[in-house]
Amino acid sequence: QAMLCFTAFHDIMKVQALCPKVSPAHGPYEGYEAGDPINDHDIALAYVLEFYPDLLPSFRALPQASRDVLLFTQGKMHFNHGWFVQAEAPPGAMLSRFKSILEK
Repeated sequence: QAMLCFTAFHDIMKVQALCPKVSPAHGPYEGYEAGDPINDHDIALAYVLEFYPDLLPSFRALPQASRDVLLFTQGKMHFNHGWFVQAEAPPGAMLSRFKSILEK
């Protein structure tokens, strides 16, 4: 279920009109200050998944454990599923963030 939902909405923030601005309550967020629009579509999606999950009904309907996994891979790890599936990046570029999280 989680992968189907993620496939459906993972690039939704490429539509600039949908990109959120960082709320004063959440700033700074991943290098964006309060009031800044989040122009990176992956970071914008992570922000919405973390703070406004009800905006994506398919995400909201997932079990909490599945939501947590998607938020971790999208928000904390910055995992690019397209790179992985299509072998578009060397392992270092693709997994360096994951390695740094494991080292913490």
